[in-house]
Amino acid sequence: MKNYFLILILFTLAFLNFSCDESINPNAPFRERYILNGIMRGDTTYQVVTLTHSYQPDGLDPLEYTDDPAIRNAEVNIYYDNKLYHMRDTTIVRENTSHYNDSLRFYYNTELRPGPNQVIEIDALLPNGLLLQAESFTPNVQNIGFFEYESDKIIPPSFGTRLTIKWQDLGKVLYDPKLLIHYYVKGDTLLKSKEVPLFYYNESGSLKGFFPSPFKNNSLFLELETIQQVLSEIPQNGKPKSEYTIVNLEMQLMVYDKYLSTYYSSVRQGVDGFTIKLDNPDYSNIKNGFGIFGSYIKTTYKLTFTKSYLNSLGFN
Repeated sequence: MKNYFLILILFTLAFLNFSCDESINPNAPFRERYILNGIMRGDTTYQVVTLTHSYQPDGLDPLEYTDDPAIRNAEVNIYYDNKLYHMRDTTIVRENTSHYNDSLRFYYNTELRPGPNQVIEIDALLPNGLLLQAESFTPNVQNIGFFEYESDKIIPPSFGTRLTIKWQDLGKVLYDPKLLIHYYVKGDTLLKSKEVPLFYYNESGSLKGFFPSPFKNNSLFLELETIQQVLSEIPQNGKPKSEYTIVNLEMQLMVYDKYLSTYYSSVRQGVDGFTIKLDNPDYSNIKNGFGIFGSYIKTTYKLTFTKSYLNSLGFN
Protein backbone atom coordinates (compact mmCIF):
# COMPACT_ATOMS: atom_id res chain seq x y z
CA MET A 1 0.00 0.00 0.00
CA LYS A 2 2.84 2.40 0.84
CA ASN A 3 4.46 1.69 -2.52
CA TYR A 4 1.15 2.48 -4.25
CA PHE A 5 0.84 5.89 -2.60
CA LEU A 6 4.51 6.66 -3.33
CA ILE A 7 3.98 5.93 -7.04
CA LEU A 8 0.80 8.06 -7.09
CA ILE A 9 2.60 11.02 -5.51
CA LEU A 10 5.55 10.77 -7.91
CA PHE A 11 3.15 10.64 -10.90
CA THR A 12 1.23 13.68 -9.66
CA LEU A 13 4.43 15.70 -9.17
CA ALA A 14 5.66 14.75 -12.61
CA PHE A 15 2.32 15.83 -14.17
CA LEU A 16 2.39 19.17 -12.34
CA ASN A 17 5.95 19.84 -13.51
CA PHE A 18 4.96 19.01 -17.10
CA SER A 19 1.89 21.27 -16.88
CA CYS A 20 3.91 24.21 -15.63
CA ASP A 21 6.75 23.83 -18.10
CA GLU A 22 4.77 23.22 -21.30
CA SER A 23 2.99 26.25 -22.81
CA ILE A 24 -0.36 25.70 -24.52
CA ASN A 25 -0.65 26.57 -28.22
CA PRO A 26 -4.32 27.13 -29.23
CA ASN A 27 -3.48 27.20 -32.94
CA ALA A 28 -3.67 24.02 -35.01
CA PRO A 29 -1.06 23.50 -37.73
CA PHE A 30 -1.88 26.04 -40.44
CA ARG A 31 -2.72 24.85 -43.93
CA GLU A 32 -3.49 27.43 -46.60
CA ARG A 33 -6.78 26.79 -48.36
CA TYR A 34 -8.30 28.41 -51.44
CA ILE A 35 -11.92 29.52 -51.65
CA LEU A 36 -14.16 30.19 -54.65
CA ASN A 37 -17.62 31.69 -54.19
CA GLY A 38 -20.08 32.57 -56.92
CA ILE A 39 -23.85 32.56 -57.42
CA MET A 40 -24.99 32.67 -61.05
CA ARG A 41 -28.17 34.74 -61.18
CA GLY A 42 -30.94 34.07 -63.68
CA ASP A 43 -32.41 37.58 -63.34
CA THR A 44 -29.41 39.61 -64.55
CA THR A 45 -26.41 39.49 -66.89
CA TYR A 46 -24.06 40.74 -64.15
CA GLN A 47 -22.27 37.77 -62.57
CA VAL A 48 -19.67 37.94 -59.79
CA VAL A 49 -17.10 35.45 -58.45
CA THR A 50 -14.66 35.93 -55.57
CA LEU A 51 -11.37 34.12 -54.96
CA THR A 52 -9.69 34.21 -51.56
CA HIS A 53 -7.27 32.20 -49.45
CA SER A 54 -7.21 31.31 -45.77
CA TYR A 55 -4.75 33.07 -43.48
CA GLN A 56 -3.38 32.89 -39.97
CA PRO A 57 -3.03 36.08 -37.90
CA ASP A 58 0.01 36.62 -35.70
CA GLY A 59 -2.13 36.64 -32.57
CA LEU A 60 -5.51 35.20 -31.57
CA ASP A 61 -7.59 38.07 -32.99
CA PRO A 62 -8.33 37.61 -36.73
CA LEU A 63 -9.20 41.32 -36.98
CA GLU A 64 -5.51 42.08 -36.54
CA TYR A 65 -4.88 40.67 -40.03
CA THR A 66 -5.29 43.63 -42.40
CA ASP A 67 -3.94 42.26 -45.69
CA ASP A 68 -6.65 41.52 -48.25
CA PRO A 69 -6.89 37.71 -48.71
CA ALA A 70 -8.26 38.09 -52.25
CA ILE A 71 -6.38 36.21 -54.96
CA ARG A 72 -5.15 38.39 -57.83
CA ASN A 73 -4.21 37.54 -61.42
CA ALA A 74 -6.25 34.34 -61.66
CA GLU A 75 -7.67 33.06 -64.96
CA VAL A 76 -11.40 32.60 -64.38
CA ASN A 77 -13.69 31.26 -67.13
CA ILE A 78 -17.30 30.10 -67.17
CA TYR A 79 -18.61 27.61 -69.73
CA TYR A 80 -22.32 27.85 -70.56
CA ASP A 81 -24.35 26.78 -73.59
CA ASN A 82 -21.20 25.86 -75.57
CA LYS A 83 -19.70 29.31 -75.01
CA LEU A 84 -16.81 30.60 -72.91
CA TYR A 85 -17.35 33.66 -70.70
CA HIS A 86 -14.19 35.25 -69.33
CA MET A 87 -14.43 36.80 -65.85
CA ARG A 88 -12.52 40.09 -65.59
CA ASP A 89 -11.05 41.24 -62.31
CA THR A 90 -11.84 44.61 -60.74
CA THR A 91 -11.88 46.42 -57.40
CA ILE A 92 -14.23 48.68 -55.46
CA VAL A 93 -13.59 50.75 -52.36
CA ARG A 94 -14.43 48.93 -49.15
CA GLU A 95 -16.69 50.34 -46.46
CA ASN A 96 -15.02 51.79 -43.41
CA THR A 97 -16.28 48.85 -41.35
CA SER A 98 -13.78 46.44 -42.95
CA HIS A 99 -10.49 45.66 -41.20
CA TYR A 100 -8.75 45.03 -44.55
CA ASN A 101 -6.63 47.86 -45.95
CA ASP A 102 -7.01 47.13 -49.66
CA SER A 103 -10.03 47.62 -51.93
CA LEU A 104 -12.49 44.78 -52.43
CA ARG A 105 -11.34 42.60 -55.34
CA PHE A 106 -13.57 40.28 -57.39
CA TYR A 107 -14.11 38.86 -60.89
CA TYR A 108 -17.15 39.71 -63.04
CA ASN A 109 -18.87 39.26 -66.39
CA THR A 110 -21.72 41.31 -67.89
CA GLU A 111 -22.75 39.04 -70.78
CA LEU A 112 -24.03 35.87 -69.11
CA ARG A 113 -27.63 35.33 -68.05
CA PRO A 114 -28.32 31.65 -67.40
CA GLY A 115 -31.66 30.12 -68.28
CA PRO A 116 -33.56 27.21 -66.72
CA ASN A 117 -32.40 23.58 -66.90
CA GLN A 118 -28.85 24.37 -68.02
CA VAL A 119 -25.33 23.35 -66.96
CA ILE A 120 -22.82 26.01 -65.88
CA GLU A 121 -19.16 25.14 -65.32
CA ILE A 122 -16.36 27.27 -63.93
CA ASP A 123 -12.56 26.98 -64.00
CA ALA A 124 -10.32 29.20 -61.89
CA LEU A 125 -6.59 28.79 -62.57
CA LEU A 126 -4.68 30.36 -59.67
CA PRO A 127 -1.23 31.97 -60.07
CA ASN A 128 0.32 29.03 -58.18
CA GLY A 129 -1.00 26.58 -60.79
CA LEU A 130 -3.88 25.18 -58.72
CA LEU A 131 -7.11 24.72 -60.71
CA LEU A 132 -10.41 25.21 -58.86
CA GLN A 133 -13.45 23.74 -60.62
CA ALA A 134 -17.20 23.52 -60.01
CA GLU A 135 -20.51 23.15 -61.80
CA SER A 136 -24.13 24.12 -61.31
CA PHE A 137 -27.36 22.80 -62.78
CA THR A 138 -29.89 25.63 -63.02
CA PRO A 139 -33.40 24.73 -61.77
CA ASN A 140 -35.87 23.55 -64.38
CA VAL A 141 -38.24 26.49 -63.99
CA GLN A 142 -40.18 26.77 -67.24
CA ASN A 143 -42.53 29.75 -67.54
CA ILE A 144 -45.27 27.61 -69.07
CA GLY A 145 -46.83 25.08 -66.73
CA PHE A 146 -44.59 25.73 -63.73
CA PHE A 147 -47.42 27.12 -61.59
CA GLU A 148 -50.23 24.67 -60.94
CA TYR A 149 -53.68 25.27 -62.44
CA GLU A 150 -55.45 25.23 -59.06
CA SER A 151 -53.56 28.34 -57.95
CA ASP A 152 -55.71 31.40 -57.33
CA LYS A 153 -55.51 34.13 -59.94
CA ILE A 154 -58.10 36.62 -58.66
CA ILE A 155 -58.30 38.61 -55.40
CA PRO A 156 -60.53 37.97 -53.53
CA PRO A 157 -60.60 34.18 -54.12
CA SER A 158 -63.78 32.55 -55.38
CA PHE A 159 -64.13 30.43 -52.25
CA GLY A 160 -63.07 31.26 -48.71
CA THR A 161 -60.61 33.92 -47.59
CA ARG A 162 -57.31 32.15 -48.25
CA LEU A 163 -55.24 32.59 -51.41
CA THR A 164 -53.27 29.61 -52.66
CA ILE A 165 -50.28 29.59 -55.02
CA LYS A 166 -48.77 26.23 -56.00
CA TRP A 167 -45.96 25.27 -58.34
CA GLN A 168 -44.10 22.19 -59.52
CA ASP A 169 -42.06 20.31 -56.95
CA LEU A 170 -38.46 20.22 -58.25
CA GLY A 171 -37.17 17.93 -55.54
CA LYS A 172 -34.49 18.86 -53.01
CA VAL A 173 -34.32 22.59 -53.73
CA LEU A 174 -35.37 25.72 -51.86
CA TYR A 175 -37.90 28.34 -52.96
CA ASP A 176 -37.47 32.00 -51.98
CA PRO A 177 -40.68 34.02 -52.54
CA LYS A 178 -41.24 37.75 -52.33
CA LEU A 179 -44.76 39.19 -52.46
CA LEU A 180 -45.36 42.70 -53.76
CA ILE A 181 -48.42 44.89 -54.33
CA HIS A 182 -47.77 47.25 -57.25
CA TYR A 183 -49.55 50.60 -57.45
CA TYR A 184 -49.50 54.12 -58.90
CA VAL A 185 -50.03 57.42 -57.14
CA LYS A 186 -52.01 60.12 -58.95
CA GLY A 187 -49.67 62.55 -60.68
CA ASP A 188 -46.71 60.14 -60.66
CA THR A 189 -45.90 57.76 -63.52
CA LEU A 190 -43.45 55.70 -61.44
CA LEU A 191 -44.72 52.23 -60.51
CA LYS A 192 -44.38 51.76 -56.76
CA SER A 193 -44.40 48.56 -54.69
CA LYS A 194 -45.09 47.48 -51.14
CA GLU A 195 -43.94 44.12 -49.82
CA VAL A 196 -46.52 41.75 -48.38
CA PRO A 197 -45.76 39.57 -45.33
CA LEU A 198 -47.06 36.04 -44.99
CA PHE A 199 -48.98 37.15 -41.93
CA TYR A 200 -49.06 39.74 -39.15
CA TYR A 201 -48.49 39.13 -35.47
CA ASN A 202 -48.87 41.29 -32.38
CA GLU A 203 -45.73 42.45 -30.63
CA SER A 204 -46.07 44.78 -27.63
CA GLY A 205 -49.37 46.11 -28.94
CA SER A 206 -48.27 46.75 -32.54
CA LEU A 207 -48.60 44.68 -35.70
CA LYS A 208 -45.41 43.16 -37.13
CA GLY A 209 -45.14 41.45 -40.49
CA PHE A 210 -43.59 38.00 -40.88
CA PHE A 211 -41.83 37.81 -44.24
CA PRO A 212 -41.03 34.49 -45.91
CA SER A 213 -37.52 33.06 -46.07
CA PRO A 214 -36.38 30.18 -48.32
CA PHE A 215 -38.35 26.98 -47.71
CA LYS A 216 -38.86 23.51 -49.21
CA ASN A 217 -42.65 23.44 -49.73
CA ASN A 218 -43.92 24.05 -53.25
CA SER A 219 -46.90 26.16 -52.17
CA LEU A 220 -47.75 29.39 -50.44
CA PHE A 221 -50.90 30.45 -48.58
CA LEU A 222 -51.98 34.02 -47.89
CA GLU A 223 -55.00 35.23 -45.93
CA LEU A 224 -57.17 37.96 -47.42
CA GLU A 225 -57.02 39.96 -44.19
CA THR A 226 -53.22 40.18 -44.57
CA ILE A 227 -53.62 41.73 -48.03
CA GLN A 228 -56.20 44.17 -46.72
CA GLN A 229 -53.84 45.24 -43.94
CA VAL A 230 -51.09 45.93 -46.47
CA LEU A 231 -53.49 47.89 -48.67
CA SER A 232 -54.50 50.02 -45.69
CA GLU A 233 -50.81 50.95 -45.14
CA ILE A 234 -50.24 52.19 -48.70
CA PRO A 235 -51.83 55.67 -48.48
CA GLN A 236 -49.31 58.20 -47.12
CA ASN A 237 -49.17 61.90 -46.26
CA GLY A 238 -52.92 62.17 -45.80
CA LYS A 239 -53.73 61.40 -49.44
CA PRO A 240 -57.11 59.73 -49.98
CA LYS A 241 -57.24 56.16 -51.27
CA SER A 242 -58.94 57.39 -54.44
CA GLU A 243 -55.58 58.85 -55.58
CA TYR A 244 -53.99 55.39 -55.55
CA THR A 245 -54.40 52.91 -58.39
CA ILE A 246 -53.71 49.32 -57.36
CA VAL A 247 -52.26 47.28 -60.24
CA ASN A 248 -51.78 43.72 -59.02
CA LEU A 249 -50.15 41.42 -56.48
CA GLU A 250 -47.00 39.77 -57.78
CA MET A 251 -44.99 36.90 -56.34
CA GLN A 252 -41.34 36.94 -57.37
CA LEU A 253 -40.08 33.41 -56.81
CA MET A 254 -36.39 32.55 -56.77
CA VAL A 255 -35.63 28.84 -57.11
CA TYR A 256 -32.19 27.77 -55.85
CA ASP A 257 -30.19 24.98 -57.46
CA LYS A 258 -29.32 21.91 -55.38
CA TYR A 259 -25.90 23.22 -54.34
CA LEU A 260 -27.14 26.61 -53.18
CA SER A 261 -30.10 24.93 -51.45
CA THR A 262 -27.83 22.50 -49.60
CA TYR A 263 -25.47 25.28 -48.55
CA TYR A 264 -28.29 27.51 -47.28
CA SER A 265 -29.85 24.62 -45.37
CA SER A 266 -26.50 23.71 -43.79
CA VAL A 267 -25.87 27.20 -42.42
CA ARG A 268 -29.47 27.76 -41.33
CA GLN A 269 -30.05 24.40 -39.65
CA GLY A 270 -30.93 24.86 -36.01
CA VAL A 271 -30.47 28.64 -36.06
CA ASP A 272 -33.02 30.73 -34.18
CA GLY A 273 -33.09 33.70 -31.83
CA PHE A 274 -31.69 31.61 -29.00
CA THR A 275 -28.95 29.75 -30.89
CA ILE A 276 -25.26 30.49 -31.36
CA LYS A 277 -23.57 28.05 -33.74
CA LEU A 278 -19.92 27.31 -33.01
CA ASP A 279 -19.49 24.46 -35.48
CA ASN A 280 -20.96 25.58 -38.81
CA PRO A 281 -20.55 22.79 -41.37
CA ASP A 282 -18.03 23.42 -44.14
CA TYR A 283 -20.25 22.51 -47.10
CA SER A 284 -18.48 22.96 -50.41
CA ASN A 285 -18.86 21.85 -54.03
CA ILE A 286 -15.49 23.27 -55.21
CA LYS A 287 -13.02 20.73 -56.57
CA ASN A 288 -9.49 21.27 -55.15
CA GLY A 289 -10.77 24.02 -52.86
CA PHE A 290 -13.63 25.28 -50.72
CA GLY A 291 -16.65 27.51 -51.20
CA ILE A 292 -19.95 27.37 -53.03
CA PHE A 293 -20.75 27.72 -56.72
CA GLY A 294 -24.49 27.70 -57.35
CA SER A 295 -27.30 29.35 -59.27
CA TYR A 296 -30.91 30.42 -59.06
CA ILE A 297 -33.67 31.13 -61.54
CA LYS A 298 -36.30 33.79 -60.92
CA THR A 299 -39.89 33.60 -62.11
CA THR A 300 -43.06 35.54 -61.34
CA TYR A 301 -46.74 34.88 -60.71
CA LYS A 302 -49.35 37.66 -60.80
CA LEU A 303 -52.78 37.90 -59.20
CA THR A 304 -55.37 40.46 -60.30
CA PHE A 305 -57.65 42.44 -57.99
CA THR A 306 -61.32 42.68 -58.92
CA LYS A 307 -62.59 46.20 -59.49
CA SER A 308 -65.46 45.73 -57.06
CA TYR A 309 -63.10 44.60 -54.30
CA LEU A 310 -60.80 47.62 -54.69
CA ASN A 311 -63.76 50.01 -54.93
CA SER A 312 -65.14 48.58 -51.69
CA LEU A 313 -61.88 49.53 -50.00
CA GLY A 314 -61.83 53.03 -51.51
CA PHE A 315 -59.14 52.42 -54.19
CA ASN A 316 -59.21 52.76 -57.96
